[in-house]
Amino acid sequence: MLAFTSILPLFPTILNYYSKEGHRDWLYDISVKGLQSFQEAIGVPHSERYDKVFFGGFLGSLFSALQFISSPTLGSLSDIYGRRAIISLCCIVTFISYVNWLKADTFAYFVLARILGGLSKGNINVATAIVSDVYTPEDHPKGMALIGISYSLGFLIGPMIGAYFSTIASSTDSPFAAPAIFSIVLTVIEFAFLFFLPETLDLKEQKSLDDIKKTRKELITPKDLFQFTAVNAPQDKKKEMQKIGWIYFLFLFLYSGLEFTLPFLTHLRFDFDNMQQGKLYLFTGLLMLPIQGKYVRKTPIEKQKAVAEFGIACIIPAYLLVAVAQTPLVLYAGLFFYAIASATVVTSLTSLVHVIYPQNEKGVLAGIFRSLGCLARALGPVISSTFFWLLGATSCYIMGALLLIFPLILLKRLENPTAKKTV
Repeated sequence: MLAFTSILPLFPTILNYYSKEGHRDWLYDISVKGLQSFQEAIGVPHSERYDKVFFGGFLGSLFSALQFISSPTLGSLSDIYGRRAIISLCCIVTFISYVNWLKADTFAYFVLARILGGLSKGNINVATAIVSDVYTPEDHPKGMALIGISYSLGFLIGPMIGAYFSTIASSTDSPFAAPAIFSIVLTVIEFAFLFFLPETLDLKEQKSLDDIKKTRKELITPKDLFQFTAVNAPQDKKKEMQKIGWIYFLFLFLYSGLEFTLPFLTHLRFDFDNMQQGKLYLFTGLLMLPIQGKYVRKTPIEKQKAVAEFGIACIIPAYLLVAVAQTPLVLYAGLFFYAIASATVVTSLTSLVHVIYPQNEKGVLAGIFRSLGCLARALGPVISSTFFWLLGATSCYIMGALLLIFPLILLKRLENPTAKKTV
C-alpha cells in the first residue's frame, strides 16, 4: 500500500508531464482527438485543464478494470496452489510494473505500467483470503481491521513520500523517478518478507484445477458475480450475500468517484501542489488509523452492520461539504467524514459477508467480493470524471451525495446476518 499510494497525489502532475513535447506520443494524441470528437458531438467546449480530469478517470478505471479480471482468478488459484505462491507471483509482476513506471518517458509506456500494476494487485485479495484462513468467523473483523490498518498506514505515509520525492526532483528528471524507485525498493522488501510467511491454506480444502476452469465464467461475468454463483452454499445464504454484494458495489461505485477526482478538484479549485495533495491523504490516514485500530477492530461481529450504516451515513455530508468548499477549512471538514467512511464501510461489509459463508473456498468468496469492488472502481472514476468534466465539481458531488442515500436505505432494510448465528 505504501508503494501503491505514492502515485495518488501525482496524477495531475504526471498528466501535465505527458502532455508536453518530447513526452507526448501517439497514444496521448489519439486520446485527445477522441475526446475532442466526443466534446463536439455533445456540444461541450474544449478545455485542456478538464481533459486531464477525464484522462485521470480513464486511467483509474482501467487499473481497476484489470483488477476486476485478475482478482477472482488469483483468489481461486490461491485455493489450489496456496496463498504464498500466488502472492509471490503478484509481487513479481508488481515489481515489473514499477520498473516500467520508472522508465516511462512516454504516455504509452506509462499506460503499460498501469496495466501490469492492475493485473498484479490481486495480492490484496489473497491477503484477505489469508485472514479468512487464520481467523474464525466471529473474530473476522479483527483480521479485516488489520488489513484496514495497513490501508490507513499506506494512505498516511505513501502519498506524502511520493509528493516529497516529486518536489525535490531536478528539472532534468521526470517528476516521478524517485517515487518509482521508492516503490521498487518496497516491492523487493515485500518479496523478502514472503520467505517468512507460512502457508495458511489447509491442504484438505484445496480445489482442483478442473474446478477452477469450470467456475472461470462465474468469477468474471458480472451477472454471476452479483449472484455469487461460484459460491457453493444454500440458496438462502446466497441471497444474503447478494444483498450485501449490491450494497458494497453501490457504495464503492459512488465513493470511488470522490476518491479519484479529489486531487483534480483541489488542483483546479485551490491550485494545490503535490505536497499539499499529499497532506490531504495524511489528514485522512491520521483519522482512519485510530478508527480502525481502536473502534472497528474491537467491535463485535453482531454490531458490524451498525458500523457500516454509520460509515455510509458519513460519506453523504462528505460529498456535500466538498461540493460547496471554497476554503481549505470546509474541504477538510468534508474529509473528516470521508475518513470515517473509508475506515469503516468496506471492512464491516466484508466481515458480514464472511459470517454467512461456510468454511471452505475462502479464496473464491474473497475473490468475488474483491472483484465486485474492482468493478465498482472500474466504473466509478471514469463516470464521475465524465460528470465532473461535463457538469463541474459542485453538481457532480451533490449528485453523488443524493445517490448514496440508496445503499444506506438498502443496508438499513437488511436483516443482520449475525442475528441468526447468535440465536
